[in-house]
Amino acid sequence: MKVLHIAFGIGAMAIASNTFGQVEVQKQPLSWEQARLTDGGDLYIALCASCHGKSGMGDGPASAVLKKKVPDLTLLAAANNGKFPFNEVEAAINGKSRIEPHGTIDMPIWGAALEGVRPDWKIFRREALAKQRIHNITEYLSTIQSD
Repeated sequence: MKVLHIAFGIGAMAIASNTFGQVEVQKQPLSWEQARLTDGGDLYIALCASCHGKSGMGDGPASAVLKKKVPDLTLLAAANNGKFPFNEVEAAINGKSRIEPHGTIDMPIWGAALEGVRPDWKIFRREALAKQRIHNITEYLSTIQSD
């Protein structure tokens, strides 16, 4: 289990994800410098790679036990006439999109999961943190597209 450090403003926390995408909350004091090093690639590895694989090709260790085939995330741009579908990918990760298999029990709805990691924060801060983390993951996914 990999632990990621995430910060928003002066608050800090760590999240960990197990193989099936359950998020655990751990409060830890972190400097802003440490927390800002968390990027989309780190988040992807911690939250997504167990199903989608480290390379994004849908071959993660948990993919074998899922009922549906895990999509190859390196082909998102190719399936969209060569243009990475940034807004659609963000919506799918967030859970706002009901595209199969996103939003089903096969894939956690990361928007809600990431908003819940700091229940002591006001809702607008939790939403902003979740939105930023999902944006970072989406940015990372845009960099692993096949030619």
